[in-house]
Amino acid sequence: MSLPAEPTPDGLPACLGFISRPTPRLRQVIERQEASLPPSDFAELLASVRSLFEKFTARLLSAPAGLERGRVLHALTEQTMSVAAQIPVSCCKGCSGCCHYEIEITGDEAAILAAVVRGGYPADMERLRTQAGRERKAAEWLDVLRPDNRCVFLGIDGACQIYEHRPSACRRHLVTSPAEACTQPGQPVAPVEILTTEILLSAALSAEGTRFASLSKMLLAALQA
Repeated sequence: MSLPAEPTPDGLPACLGFISRPTPRLRQVIERQEASLPPSDFAELLASVRSLFEKFTARLLSAPAGLERGRVLHALTEQTMSVAAQIPVSCCKGCSGCCHYEIEITGDEAAILAAVVRGGYPADMERLRTQAGRERKAAEWLDVLRPDNRCVFLGIDGACQIYEHRPSACRRHLVTSPAEACTQPGQPVAPVEILTTEILLSAALSAEGTRFASLSKMLLAALQA
């Protein structure tokens, strides 16, 4: 089996050509494995990735777009991340550094969050509009703990107020490095890498018709729809 290493024009490794939008972490894992594994072992790994990707895609597309597909994605994320229970992570309730990051969600997840807000959650709409007005990867996000970077679902106690509805990006973000490093630019952060979760999220991003952008942009658009 030939597995060319040259990237496609958009920078995607050719071996991942069957995934239109792989997560950056999946790309990194695959590139590392391609460089370190014997060709036959890498071919076997890639076949497993493709099989899982196709299964996750079929499962997601079996649910109607919107709330139902978003809930399926969250349930699958919980299942794939369950192995992290055996990993000594440093994340804990209230550390909340990651709740000041720019995270991206799908339109299906935005539908869930919009339903929460319409159901009475008192989201800070001024802050949401401020965040939504930024360009992707804007410099403001680098000043991690600035007040207007706070997620609109973050409570004053530093805990997520809608934990059961949190996006997949939040569900998969765990680190083994000190929690305080997440708020200090330049400090090394060691994220937990669960390959199966990255394949799932890649399937969610690659599903036909899927829109994705920052939480603030997607939520504001869903509320205005």
